[in-house]
Amino acid sequence: MIQLFKDNKAMSSLSSDSPIARRGDGQSLNPGDGVVPILKEIRKGHLSVIGTGFYVTRYGLFVTTAKHVIEDLADYDRGLLTESMVCHLGPDDTIYFRRLRKAHLSESIDIAVVQADNYIVTFPTNPLQNLRACLSTIIPEEGSPLITYGYPENLPLDFAMEDQIPLIQGDYFQGGFLRYVQQSEHPFLPYPHFETSVELRPGTSGGPVFDSQGHVIGVNCRGWDFRGEEHEGDNLSYIVPIENILNLDIDPFMIPPQSWEAQQIPISRRGKTLSGRELAQYGHYNFFPSI
Repeated sequence: MIQLFKDNKAMSSLSSDSPIARRGDGQSLNPGDGVVPILKEIRKGHLSVIGTGFYVTRYGLFVTTAKHVIEDLADYDRGLLTESMVCHLGPDDTIYFRRLRKAHLSESIDIAVVQADNYIVTFPTNPLQNLRACLSTIIPEEGSPLITYGYPENLPLDFAMEDQIPLIQGDYFQGGFLRYVQQSEHPFLPYPHFETSVELRPGTSGGPVFDSQGHVIGVNCRGWDFRGEEHEGDNLSYIVPIENILNLDIDPFMIPPQSWEAQQIPISRRGKTLSGRELAQYGHYNFFPSI
């Protein structure tokens, strides 16, 4: 048994007509329902939260950062991912642990798309589905509000202690859009990125950044919290634009065969590797405006 706790304290400071997040169908989304902690097994019965991800398809594809999260899980000798998973709270209040099956990493940008198990082999007629966020390539205006959701600074989960329930805690962090850096000379981010004042803590890498319309415009990458009297409370973070997933080739091998997603793929493209742009055009990724 595990308890997945979602902190809603930041919601009280947002106006009721400014949705925190949007689902792919345009309805409001509690980020905790579509944003998941990424867990790594550190030893038998012990898991550690190493980052955050968010679903972009109903069949378990989620986005996170490549270098900050997924490379930490890579077993290069075997070409596999180490024992790792995401977990989320389903509509029936059941917590699902989903094994990470395959990762697709950008070679030049800190972003990855990962396939989580949807149990299609075990339950072919009723595979697990999940909520997906609404994505946007629109660059926010300078000073416009942003909010992110992630799972920072969680303690390791010990399932061997019978008298305690393992706890994963999520939280919201707010800030504003600063600028779009198109030509970067930063040694750790030599690619276009957003600068924001959203606070990022360890464990929030890979989390979604929502604009004032509730659309995901980027992925948490790096953050600095300046300490000292003059800069106390100031934050600077770097965000990878979400449009970069359009350039990642994906092997969507776990699409439920009878799903509407499967039916949208042209017969000539079924069973083949697809680009992120194709997945968007077929409606698997939901972009606003449409790609």
